Amino acid sequence: MDIEKLLNQLKSLSPDKQIENLKALKENATPKEKQLIQLAAEDAGQPWLKSALLDIANSGKVTVKYTNKSSGTDEIFDKNAIKSEAVSDSIGQVLHELEPIIGSIRVFAEKEISNFPQSRTKSELEKLDEVLETFEDWRKVEQSPVFREVKVLEEISKEKDRIAPKSIVEIQIDVSNDLTYILSPALLRIIISNALRNAVESSNQPTVREKHPIIVRGSSTDNSIWFSIIDDGIGLQSKTDELLKSRHTTKPGNRGLGLAIIDKAVTSMGGHWKLNNSKPHGAELYFEIPKRELS
Repeated sequence: MDIEKLLNQLKSLSPDKQIENLKALKENATPKEKQLIQLAAEDAGQPWLKSALLDIANSGKVTVKYTNKSSGTDEIFDKNAIKSEAVSDSIGQVLHELEPIIGSIRVFAEKEISNFPQSRTKSELEKLDEVLETFEDWRKVEQSPVFREVKVLEEISKEKDRIAPKSIVEIQIDVSNDLTYILSPALLRIIISNALRNAVESSNQPTVREKHPIIVRGSSTDNSIWFSIIDDGIGLQSKTDELLKSRHTTKPGNRGLGLAIIDKAVTSMGGHWKLNNSKPHGAELYFEIPKRELS
């Protein structure tokens, strides 16, 4: 769908034809097209057109209607937004309770366990830290994204430097130093972090062959920015839709939430993604985020 062409066509039509075309668009637009329409609404210019496009973008969403007893008026809410807010709040409360407890365990363990740095206890505490990080990512992707201009290489490099020590293969970044884009920096870091963790876990699995580096590539077009994370690991053992199911994973020790978090983060920015086996070995995660303007 060419949104700019669509807007120009609508603005050139008579009012009755505009209504007719908008009605047809509302009936036939796919979910992905509705995401593009929502982004286009921000640049529509004319208030009536912005409202009409937002109405199309939000059509099909499940809403809940209830009576406000204090005012006696009916109010409409987006059920998905309410659910996301509730999930985010619940995860925040769990993290608030768990983080100090795990911190205390670490302090006592360091004092009471001889050779703590090489102990099994330290290894298990690190796994707990990773679980907390996963839940923190989950909390963030349930919140509304905040967009700003991002220096892409800087954000990717932060995640690469943080995760590289856990990898037995090198992580290489092929992204221009001057690439900037309007994104949610928090969501970009979450996507890259989870994608790299999956790539590292796959690459760290034992094989008889020598493995190549993990490659992170990214660039922009006139309409979008794209990224690919390619590893030379064991590859996918199931279809992507199976991997998206909660708790499903093909890697030992993996919690099975990474792809679900990536999916939520990418779609929150109006983008799309895919995961395929790469050749001759390993897997490739590709995602694309559409261009937008700051309001």
